[in-house]
Amino acid sequence: MANERLNEAGAVLGIAKSQQWPSIFGQFTTGRNRPSQAGNVPVFGGQNVYENQQLGIGATWELDLWGRIGALEDAARAGFMQQGYNVRGVRLSVAATAASLYTQVRVLGLQVKVLEQTLESRDAAYKLAKQRADVGLSNELQLRQTEAELLAVRAQLPDTREQLSRAQNALAVIVGGNSPQLPPLEVDNLQLTKLFILPEDTPSELLLRRPDLAAAEQQLLAGEANLEAARKAFFPTIGLSAFGGRESTDLSDLFSGPARIWSFQTQITQPIFQAGRLTNERDAAIARRNQAVLQYEASVRTAFQEIYDAIVAQREARERLQARQEQVQTLTQVVRLAQLRVDNGVANQLELLDAQRNLLNAQLSWAAAWQSQQGATLAMIRALGGGFNAEQVALKEWVFGLAG
Repeated sequence: MANERLNEAGAVLGIAKSQQWPSIFGQFTTGRNRPSQAGNVPVFGGQNVYENQQLGIGATWELDLWGRIGALEDAARAGFMQQGYNVRGVRLSVAATAASLYTQVRVLGLQVKVLEQTLESRDAAYKLAKQRADVGLSNELQLRQTEAELLAVRAQLPDTREQLSRAQNALAVIVGGNSPQLPPLEVDNLQLTKLFILPEDTPSELLLRRPDLAAAEQQLLAGEANLEAARKAFFPTIGLSAFGGRESTDLSDLFSGPARIWSFQTQITQPIFQAGRLTNERDAAIARRNQAVLQYEASVRTAFQEIYDAIVAQREARERLQARQEQVQTLTQVVRLAQLRVDNGVANQLELLDAQRNLLNAQLSWAAAWQSQQGATLAMIRALGGGFNAEQVALKEWVFGLAG
C-alpha cells in the first residue's frame, strides 16, 4: 500500500509538471445549420440549410508569470518525497517487527526446552517419591508436594508452547513463508549480548535520518508551497490560445487553398468577485500549513523521547540481564548442593524441589531479560531511523542493522 501511494504521488507530480507546458489538441467538427427565414439575416437563393466542416490543431498555454503553477509543482514534489519517506518508514517497521518476532521465537523456544527438561526431572522425582512412600521411606506430604510441582510444570508447558506457535506463525507471515530455522538459545552457555551504544558526542542531526521526521519535513514544505499557490490565485492569469486548420461548407473543398483558417488569442483574467472562495482557500492553506508545523514539532519531540527511552532501556536491560545471569549460575550450584544433601541423607526431597523451582523461575526470567535487552537494542536502532552501519556514525558496537 505504501508503494502504491508512492506511485500515486509520482503521478500527481507528473500532472503538476505537465501544467507548465502548452496543451495541444486536434479537432474535427462537422454540422448542419438552418437559419430562420423570418430572422434579421435574409436567406438568399432559397437555400436555408448550410453544412460546415472544420479540421485543425489548437493549443492553449497559461503563462506562469506569478509562480502559481510552479508552487503547485513544488507542493506535488514535496508530497512525492513524503510518500517516499513513508515507504522507508514502513520498511523499517516491518524489519523491526520481524526482528522482534525473531527474538521472541528464540526466547519462547528456550523456555519450552527448559520446561520440557524440568518436566522430565519432576516426573522422575515424583516416581521416586512414590516408590519411597510405598515402602514407608517418606511421608505423604513429600509425595504430594512432589506431585504438585510436577503438575505445575505440566500446566505451564502448554501455554508456552502455544505462545511459541503463535510467534512462529506471526514470523512466517511477516517474512512471507515458513518460519526460518533459528539457532537455539542455550542457558548452559550464557553470554551477555553486545549493545548498540551511542557515543556521547553523537550529533542530534542524526535524528533527521528518521523516515517520520523526513516525511513530516516534506509535509511542511508541501504546506508552504500550497499556501504560496493559494496566494498567487489572487493575481491575474494570462492565457494564450491558438488554432490553425481548414474550414469548408463541403468536405471535398476542405483541403483547398481558400479553406485555410487560423486564430491567435491572448486572455487576461482577473478575479473580482468569488463570494469569498479564494479567501477561504487561502485560509484553509494557512491552517494546513500550521498543522504541518505542529506535526513536525511533535515528531521531533517524539524522536528525542524515543532516543532517551532507548538509552535508559539499554542501560537497565544490561544490568537486569547481568543479575539474572548471575542468579542462574548461583541457583545451579544450589541445586547441585541440594542434590548432594539429599543423596547423603542430610536433607529431604522438599529442599531439592524448592531449589529446582527457584532455578526454573530464574532460567525463565533470564530468557525474558535477554529478550528485553534485544528489544532495547532494537528500539535504539529504530529510533535512529535504521539503514546505516557502524562506520557511518562511529558506533562502538554493533548487533544487527535494519534495512532503511
